[in-house]
Amino acid sequence: MQQICHQLRTKGSMAFDEISQVVPWIELATDLGQDLNAQQAASPRCFKTHCWYDHCPKGGKYIVVVRDPVDVALSFYKFFEGWFFEPGEVGVEEFVREFWLARGEPQSEMQNASYFHHLLSWWKHAQDENVLWVFFEDMKEDLEAQVRRVAAFMGLEPSEDTISVAVKHSSFGFMKEHEAQFDEHMSKQMRNAACGLAPDAGMQGGKINQGKSGHAKTALPDDLVEDIHRKWRQVLTPVLGAASYSEFRQSQGKRHASSS
Repeated sequence: MQQICHQLRTKGSMAFDEISQVVPWIELATDLGQDLNAQQAASPRCFKTHCWYDHCPKGGKYIVVVRDPVDVALSFYKFFEGWFFEPGEVGVEEFVREFWLARGEPQSEMQNASYFHHLLSWWKHAQDENVLWVFFEDMKEDLEAQVRRVAAFMGLEPSEDTISVAVKHSSFGFMKEHEAQFDEHMSKQMRNAACGLAPDAGMQGGKINQGKSGHAKTALPDDLVEDIHRKWRQVLTPVLGAASYSEFRQSQGKRHASSS
């Protein structure tokens, strides 16, 4: 989504070393010496954050991207593997159960909410005029339609050429080809020493994995997938009324995909 927003506002510029250089990650801006109040490479100003609604700075527009929690769990594990721990040092079941699923509501601004509490906090504001709800799977199925939704939400009137280049530059294939511009190497370079890691920790592999949806359901053990589904039913079903992510997306996806 960082890439989509930046491509739309710059008509396709790739003149950046790493995407967080031009679309700052709020939580790491201080570490990178970035002034969040400064002008950016283009307008409107855009930022990335993992904050749940309660801790997110207010006063802007918000694009909330949600994804199947099973895919999120595996993706998060792959993001940490080879950076904070060596491949094989921590198993995916241990990581998901003891870390990812163990999260709940943050007790301070220094903590992140769990996937489930994060989604719930933003769902309460999904109908706000300044919130655009985007399903990750919708981007995979029809990227152009979602790019057009984002452009309208940002208040832009891009030409068809700009839409075309934004779609091309935000595709899995293009971003994989230019992986070094999306691999978080800026934050890794600045944070590795503070985290007690080697200077080159996390630099060996890229951030762009397979670009698929639903892959984790076959890559993770069945009982772990069920544990994730159980957490969904405990936290989200009482509020959303949906017994699973797929049911939730099915009930909401068409309305959000067609909104502007």
